[in-house]
Amino acid sequence: MAFFPANFMLQAPHEDHDNQHPTSLNPIGLPSCTPQDFHGVASFLGKRSLSFSGVELGEEANGEDDLSDDGSQVGEKKRRLNMEQVKTLEKNFELGNKLEPERKMQLARALGLQPRQIAIWFQNRRARWKTKQLEKDYDLLKRQFEAVKADNDVLQAQNQKLQAECLIIFGAKG
Repeated sequence: MAFFPANFMLQAPHEDHDNQHPTSLNPIGLPSCTPQDFHGVASFLGKRSLSFSGVELGEEANGEDDLSDDGSQVGEKKRRLNMEQVKTLEKNFELGNKLEPERKMQLARALGLQPRQIAIWFQNRRARWKTKQLEKDYDLLKRQFEAVKADNDVLQAQNQKLQAECLIIFGAKG
């Protein structure tokens, strides 16, 4: 299978699209094309739609293949979780941030959600937890660094003072 149709061509921004012939060359020497020339690319990209200049290319929604990442139908409006669902998910996350298949199914049934929604919520929550943990670790390391730097500055000042005293003492004897 070819990546692009045989008549695949690039099109540079152009003011006069009406007089342009599909095989004409643009100012940079590349042949031009229309958005319809990309139709074969849509099926190659796994039934995802493409939009070029407002022209939608892609496959019609039909069956399980057209489910979005959260398990809902493509084009269906995403539903927000209610407060009870979020509280339950947060409590379960505190018990363990990894989700076994059986626990995922129990939560999905109890909350009236798709198992995929539960899995994605846990994945997103782990990402947020990791970010917060990194911020906490950074803040701790920053405070430790600042304390060590302050100690170093004090020691540097003491060292300079002692070196000056040594010059006075040994400079007078020399």
